[in-house]
Amino acid sequence: MLEKLRSFADIGRTQGITTTASIALVGALTSTVTVQWYHIVYLSILSIISHMALNTYIALGDIELDAHTYVPSRNPVSMGIMSKKEAMCFVYGGTLACIVLIALLLISLDGLSVLMCFLCFLPAYGSLLWYGWKGKRVLVSYDFSFSISYSFFVLFGVFAIGGFPTMYTWFFIGVVVFAATAFAQWENGLKDVDADRSVGVKSLAVITHVKNNEKLHGTHPYFLYGCALKAGFLLFVFLAFWYTKSISYLFFIILYGVPSQLYIMYRFLVKQKPLEHRRTILLDVTFAAILGYSTIFAYTGIVPILLLIVYLIGGYLIGSLIQKNSEFKFGRFSSSTK
Repeated sequence: MLEKLRSFADIGRTQGITTTASIALVGALTSTVTVQWYHIVYLSILSIISHMALNTYIALGDIELDAHTYVPSRNPVSMGIMSKKEAMCFVYGGTLACIVLIALLLISLDGLSVLMCFLCFLPAYGSLLWYGWKGKRVLVSYDFSFSISYSFFVLFGVFAIGGFPTMYTWFFIGVVVFAATAFAQWENGLKDVDADRSVGVKSLAVITHVKNNEKLHGTHPYFLYGCALKAGFLLFVFLAFWYTKSISYLFFIILYGVPSQLYIMYRFLVKQKPLEHRRTILLDVTFAAILGYSTIFAYTGIVPILLLIVYLIGGYLIGSLIQKNSEFKFGRFSSSTK
Protein backbone atom coordinates (compact mmCIF):
# COMPACT_ATOMS: atom_id res chain seq x y z
CA MET A 1 0.00 0.00 0.00
CA LEU A 2 2.79 2.41 0.93
CA GLU A 3 4.64 1.58 -2.28
CA LYS A 4 1.49 2.35 -4.28
CA LEU A 5 1.05 5.71 -2.56
CA ARG A 6 4.67 6.62 -3.16
CA SER A 7 4.26 5.64 -6.80
CA PHE A 8 1.62 8.37 -7.12
CA ALA A 9 4.09 10.79 -5.51
CA ASP A 10 6.71 9.70 -8.05
CA ILE A 11 4.55 9.99 -11.13
CA GLY A 12 3.01 13.25 -9.89
CA ARG A 13 6.46 14.67 -9.04
CA THR A 14 5.55 16.00 -5.63
CA GLN A 15 8.87 17.80 -5.19
CA GLY A 16 7.74 20.43 -7.72
CA ILE A 17 4.36 21.19 -6.16
CA THR A 18 5.44 24.33 -4.31
CA THR A 19 7.14 25.60 -7.47
CA THR A 20 3.77 25.47 -9.22
CA ALA A 21 1.90 26.84 -6.20
CA SER A 22 4.33 29.73 -5.74
CA ILE A 23 3.53 30.93 -9.27
CA ALA A 24 -0.13 31.40 -8.34
CA LEU A 25 0.76 32.80 -4.91
CA VAL A 26 2.95 35.52 -6.40
CA GLY A 27 0.10 36.35 -8.76
CA ALA A 28 -2.15 36.74 -5.72
CA LEU A 29 0.44 38.84 -3.88
CA THR A 30 0.70 41.25 -6.83
CA SER A 31 -3.06 41.69 -7.14
CA THR A 32 -5.15 44.57 -5.83
CA VAL A 33 -6.44 42.43 -2.92
CA THR A 34 -4.60 41.52 0.28
CA VAL A 35 -3.76 37.82 0.52
CA GLN A 36 -5.26 35.98 3.51
CA TRP A 37 -4.20 32.64 5.00
CA TYR A 38 -7.16 30.83 3.44
CA HIS A 39 -6.11 32.05 -0.01
CA ILE A 40 -2.75 30.34 0.52
CA VAL A 41 -4.47 27.12 1.62
CA TYR A 42 -6.82 27.18 -1.38
CA LEU A 43 -4.11 27.86 -3.97
CA SER A 44 -1.87 25.22 -2.39
CA ILE A 45 -4.58 22.55 -2.52
CA LEU A 46 -5.49 23.35 -6.12
CA SER A 47 -1.80 23.37 -7.07
CA ILE A 48 -1.21 19.97 -5.46
CA ILE A 49 -4.03 18.41 -7.45
CA SER A 50 -3.37 20.13 -10.79
CA HIS A 51 0.41 19.65 -10.59
CA MET A 52 0.17 15.93 -9.84
CA ALA A 53 -2.58 15.27 -12.39
CA LEU A 54 -0.71 17.04 -15.18
CA ASN A 55 2.63 15.43 -14.37
CA THR A 56 0.96 12.04 -14.32
CA TYR A 57 -0.43 12.66 -17.80
CA ILE A 58 2.94 13.90 -19.05
CA ALA A 59 4.67 10.86 -17.53
CA LEU A 60 2.33 8.52 -19.41
CA GLY A 61 3.59 10.05 -22.65
CA ASP A 62 7.20 9.79 -21.43
CA ILE A 63 7.37 6.03 -20.94
CA GLU A 64 9.53 5.54 -24.02
CA LEU A 65 11.58 8.65 -23.26
CA ASP A 66 12.22 7.64 -19.64
CA ALA A 67 13.60 4.31 -20.83
CA HIS A 68 16.45 6.28 -22.46
CA THR A 69 17.32 8.37 -19.39
CA TYR A 70 19.45 7.53 -16.39
CA VAL A 71 16.37 7.37 -14.15
CA PRO A 72 13.71 5.19 -15.86
CA SER A 73 12.61 4.16 -12.35
CA ARG A 74 11.05 7.63 -11.93
CA ASN A 75 8.10 6.34 -13.94
CA PRO A 76 6.13 3.78 -11.87
CA VAL A 77 4.12 2.76 -14.94
CA SER A 78 7.35 1.70 -16.65
CA MET A 79 8.29 -0.27 -13.54
CA GLY A 80 4.93 -2.05 -13.39
CA ILE A 81 4.05 -0.58 -9.98
CA MET A 82 1.09 1.34 -11.42
CA SER A 83 -1.12 0.52 -14.39
CA LYS A 84 -1.92 2.98 -17.16
CA LYS A 85 -5.58 2.71 -16.20
CA GLU A 86 -4.84 3.72 -12.60
CA ALA A 87 -2.75 6.64 -13.81
CA MET A 88 -5.45 7.89 -16.18
CA CYS A 89 -8.11 7.58 -13.47
CA PHE A 90 -5.89 9.79 -11.33
CA VAL A 91 -5.67 12.33 -14.18
CA TYR A 92 -9.45 12.33 -14.72
CA GLY A 93 -10.13 12.60 -10.99
CA GLY A 94 -7.62 15.40 -10.54
CA THR A 95 -9.02 17.36 -13.48
CA LEU A 96 -12.56 17.04 -12.15
CA ALA A 97 -11.44 18.08 -8.67
CA CYS A 98 -9.83 21.24 -10.09
CA ILE A 99 -13.05 22.17 -11.91
CA VAL A 100 -15.05 21.66 -8.71
CA LEU A 101 -12.59 23.74 -6.67
CA ILE A 102 -12.85 26.63 -9.12
CA ALA A 103 -16.65 26.41 -9.15
CA LEU A 104 -16.63 26.60 -5.34
CA LEU A 105 -15.16 30.10 -5.64
CA LEU A 106 -18.71 31.24 -6.44
CA ILE A 107 -19.35 31.00 -2.70
CA SER A 108 -17.02 33.92 -1.96
CA LEU A 109 -16.37 35.69 -5.29
CA ASP A 110 -18.50 37.44 -7.88
CA GLY A 111 -19.34 35.74 -11.16
CA LEU A 112 -16.86 37.81 -13.20
CA SER A 113 -13.90 36.80 -11.02
CA VAL A 114 -14.85 33.12 -11.23
CA LEU A 115 -15.28 33.40 -15.00
CA MET A 116 -11.81 34.94 -15.27
CA CYS A 117 -10.46 32.08 -13.14
CA PHE A 118 -11.90 29.54 -15.58
CA LEU A 119 -10.61 31.51 -18.59
CA CYS A 120 -7.11 31.55 -17.08
CA PHE A 121 -7.18 27.95 -15.89
CA LEU A 122 -8.18 26.54 -19.29
CA PRO A 123 -5.00 27.61 -21.16
CA ALA A 124 -2.86 27.00 -18.05
CA TYR A 125 -4.07 23.40 -17.80
CA GLY A 126 -4.74 22.79 -21.48
CA SER A 127 -1.30 23.82 -22.72
CA LEU A 128 0.33 21.16 -20.53
CA LEU A 129 -2.19 18.53 -21.60
CA TRP A 130 -1.15 19.38 -25.16
CA TYR A 131 2.51 19.18 -24.12
CA GLY A 132 2.00 15.72 -22.70
CA TRP A 133 -0.04 14.53 -25.68
CA LYS A 134 1.73 15.83 -28.80
CA GLY A 135 3.52 19.03 -27.82
CA LYS A 136 6.98 17.56 -27.27
CA ARG A 137 7.14 16.48 -30.88
CA VAL A 138 6.09 19.84 -32.30
CA LEU A 139 8.78 22.46 -32.90
CA VAL A 140 8.72 25.37 -30.39
CA SER A 141 5.88 23.69 -28.45
CA TYR A 142 8.38 21.77 -26.30
CA ASP A 143 10.16 24.96 -25.32
CA PHE A 144 7.19 27.27 -24.70
CA SER A 145 4.16 25.24 -23.54
CA PHE A 146 5.15 25.83 -19.92
CA SER A 147 5.55 29.56 -20.58
CA ILE A 148 1.92 29.73 -21.69
CA SER A 149 0.74 27.59 -18.79
CA TYR A 150 2.53 29.39 -15.99
CA SER A 151 1.75 32.87 -17.33
CA PHE A 152 -1.96 32.13 -17.13
CA PHE A 153 -1.50 30.50 -13.73
CA VAL A 154 -0.06 33.78 -12.42
CA LEU A 155 -3.25 35.49 -13.59
CA PHE A 156 -5.33 32.70 -12.07
CA GLY A 157 -3.78 33.53 -8.70
CA VAL A 158 -4.78 37.17 -9.19
CA PHE A 159 -8.43 36.45 -9.95
CA ALA A 160 -8.80 33.54 -7.50
CA ILE A 161 -8.68 35.97 -4.57
CA GLY A 162 -10.98 38.48 -6.25
CA GLY A 163 -8.31 40.93 -7.34
CA PHE A 164 -7.03 42.50 -10.54
CA PRO A 165 -3.51 42.61 -12.01
CA THR A 166 -1.06 45.39 -11.19
CA MET A 167 2.18 46.38 -12.93
CA TYR A 168 4.00 43.97 -10.63
CA THR A 169 1.87 41.15 -11.98
CA TRP A 170 3.14 41.83 -15.50
CA PHE A 171 6.74 42.13 -14.31
CA PHE A 172 6.46 38.72 -12.69
CA ILE A 173 4.84 37.19 -15.77
CA GLY A 174 7.89 38.36 -17.71
CA VAL A 175 10.09 36.63 -15.12
CA VAL A 176 8.00 33.48 -15.43
CA VAL A 177 8.23 33.43 -19.23
CA PHE A 178 11.99 33.93 -19.42
CA ALA A 179 13.31 32.32 -16.22
CA ALA A 180 10.82 29.92 -14.66
CA THR A 181 9.68 28.23 -17.86
CA ALA A 182 11.54 28.94 -21.11
CA PHE A 183 14.96 28.75 -19.46
CA ALA A 184 13.92 25.75 -17.39
CA GLN A 185 13.04 24.00 -20.66
CA TRP A 186 16.37 25.18 -22.09
CA GLU A 187 18.03 23.36 -19.18
CA ASN A 188 15.89 20.26 -19.62
CA GLY A 189 16.56 20.25 -23.34
CA LEU A 190 20.30 20.43 -22.69
CA LYS A 191 20.53 17.63 -20.13
CA ASP A 192 18.14 15.25 -21.95
CA VAL A 193 19.05 16.03 -25.56
CA ASP A 194 20.30 12.57 -26.56
CA ALA A 195 17.27 10.84 -25.05
CA ASP A 196 14.95 13.42 -26.64
CA ARG A 197 16.57 12.95 -30.05
CA SER A 198 16.16 9.17 -29.87
CA VAL A 199 12.36 9.38 -29.46
CA GLY A 200 11.64 12.27 -31.84
CA VAL A 201 11.26 15.17 -29.42
CA LYS A 202 11.55 18.47 -31.32
CA SER A 203 13.32 20.61 -28.74
CA LEU A 204 15.50 23.51 -29.84
CA ALA A 205 18.45 21.62 -28.33
CA VAL A 206 17.80 18.75 -30.74
CA ILE A 207 17.26 21.09 -33.70
CA THR A 208 20.55 22.92 -33.04
CA HIS A 209 22.49 19.61 -32.79
CA VAL A 210 23.44 19.78 -29.13
CA LYS A 211 24.90 16.53 -27.76
CA ASN A 212 25.37 15.21 -24.24
CA ASN A 213 28.94 15.02 -22.94
CA GLU A 214 30.05 17.72 -25.39
CA LYS A 215 30.72 21.25 -24.16
CA LEU A 216 28.78 24.11 -25.62
CA HIS A 217 30.92 26.91 -27.01
CA GLY A 218 30.27 30.62 -26.70
CA THR A 219 28.98 31.03 -30.27
CA HIS A 220 26.79 27.93 -30.36
CA PRO A 221 23.19 28.90 -31.30
CA TYR A 222 21.75 27.05 -28.32
CA PHE A 223 24.07 28.77 -25.85
CA LEU A 224 23.28 32.15 -27.40
CA TYR A 225 19.57 31.36 -27.11
CA GLY A 226 20.08 30.59 -23.41
CA CYS A 227 21.91 33.91 -22.99
CA ALA A 228 19.01 35.70 -24.69
CA LEU A 229 16.58 34.12 -22.21
CA LYS A 230 18.72 35.24 -19.28
CA ALA A 231 18.89 38.73 -20.80
CA GLY A 232 15.09 38.78 -21.04
CA PHE A 233 14.88 37.73 -17.40
CA LEU A 234 17.21 40.55 -16.34
CA LEU A 235 15.28 43.01 -18.50
CA PHE A 236 12.11 42.45 -16.46
CA VAL A 237 14.11 42.68 -13.24
CA PHE A 238 15.45 46.07 -14.40
CA LEU A 239 11.92 47.11 -15.42
CA ALA A 240 10.87 46.49 -11.83
CA PHE A 241 13.67 48.83 -10.72
CA TRP A 242 12.66 51.42 -13.31
CA TYR A 243 9.10 51.34 -11.97
CA THR A 244 10.12 51.57 -8.31
CA LYS A 245 13.19 53.84 -8.66
CA SER A 246 14.72 52.10 -5.63
CA ILE A 247 18.49 52.63 -5.50
CA SER A 248 18.90 49.82 -2.96
CA TYR A 249 17.15 47.46 -5.38
CA LEU A 250 19.46 48.60 -8.18
CA PHE A 251 22.47 47.71 -6.01
CA PHE A 252 20.89 44.30 -5.34
CA ILE A 253 20.53 43.70 -9.09
CA ILE A 254 24.10 44.79 -9.83
CA LEU A 255 25.75 42.95 -6.93
CA TYR A 256 23.62 39.79 -6.92
CA GLY A 257 21.28 39.59 -9.89
CA VAL A 258 23.66 40.03 -12.81
CA PRO A 259 26.63 38.08 -11.32
CA SER A 260 24.43 35.12 -10.33
CA GLN A 261 23.01 34.78 -13.84
CA LEU A 262 26.43 35.18 -15.46
CA TYR A 263 27.78 32.45 -13.18
CA ILE A 264 25.00 30.06 -14.20
CA MET A 265 25.73 30.57 -17.89
CA TYR A 266 29.45 30.18 -17.22
CA ARG A 267 28.81 26.80 -15.58
CA PHE A 268 26.72 25.65 -18.55
CA LEU A 269 29.58 26.69 -20.82
CA VAL A 270 32.38 24.87 -19.00
CA LYS A 271 30.49 21.79 -17.77
CA GLN A 272 29.52 19.04 -20.18
CA LYS A 273 28.11 16.00 -18.36
CA PRO A 274 24.35 15.66 -17.69
CA LEU A 275 25.16 15.05 -14.01
CA GLU A 276 26.99 18.39 -13.84
CA HIS A 277 24.13 20.12 -15.63
CA ARG A 278 21.73 18.83 -12.97
CA ARG A 279 23.85 20.41 -10.26
CA THR A 280 23.85 23.70 -12.17
CA ILE A 281 20.07 23.51 -12.54
CA LEU A 282 19.64 23.20 -8.77
CA LEU A 283 21.79 26.30 -8.32
CA ASP A 284 19.84 28.16 -10.98
CA VAL A 285 16.49 27.33 -9.38
CA THR A 286 17.68 28.90 -6.12
CA PHE A 287 19.39 31.94 -7.65
CA ALA A 288 16.57 32.67 -10.11
CA ALA A 289 13.83 32.24 -7.50
CA ILE A 290 15.42 34.83 -5.20
CA LEU A 291 15.93 37.27 -8.07
CA GLY A 292 12.51 36.63 -9.58
CA TYR A 293 10.66 37.11 -6.31
CA SER A 294 12.59 40.35 -5.72
CA THR A 295 10.63 42.03 -8.54
CA ILE A 296 7.62 42.32 -6.21
CA PHE A 297 9.60 43.58 -3.20
CA ALA A 298 8.47 47.21 -3.53
CA TYR A 299 4.82 46.08 -3.52
CA THR A 300 4.84 43.37 -0.85
CA GLY A 301 7.86 44.08 1.34
CA ILE A 302 10.54 41.59 2.34
CA VAL A 303 8.53 39.30 4.66
CA PRO A 304 6.26 37.71 1.99
CA ILE A 305 9.31 37.12 -0.22
CA LEU A 306 11.22 35.38 2.57
CA LEU A 307 8.16 33.26 3.35
CA LEU A 308 7.85 32.38 -0.35
CA ILE A 309 11.46 31.19 -0.44
CA VAL A 310 10.90 29.06 2.68
CA TYR A 311 7.66 27.73 1.16
CA LEU A 312 9.38 26.89 -2.13
CA ILE A 313 12.50 25.23 -0.71
CA GLY A 314 10.66 23.57 2.19
CA GLY A 315 8.09 22.08 -0.16
CA TYR A 316 10.84 20.96 -2.51
CA LEU A 317 12.69 19.14 0.28
CA ILE A 318 9.52 17.55 1.68
CA GLY A 319 8.45 16.48 -1.80
CA SER A 320 11.89 14.96 -2.38
CA LEU A 321 11.52 12.91 0.79
CA ILE A 322 8.05 11.71 -0.19
CA GLN A 323 9.15 10.73 -3.69
CA LYS A 324 10.92 7.39 -3.81
CA ASN A 325 12.67 8.27 -7.07
CA SER A 326 13.35 11.92 -7.83
CA GLU A 327 15.65 13.26 -10.51
CA PHE A 328 16.62 16.40 -8.61
CA LYS A 329 17.53 15.96 -4.97
CA PHE A 330 20.18 17.87 -3.02
CA GLY A 331 23.10 15.58 -2.34
CA ARG A 332 21.62 12.83 -4.48
CA PHE A 333 24.17 12.90 -7.26
CA SER A 334 26.26 9.77 -6.95
CA SER A 335 27.95 8.07 -9.84
CA SER A 336 24.84 7.96 -12.02
CA THR A 337 25.46 9.16 -15.53
CA LYS A 338 23.59 9.02 -18.77
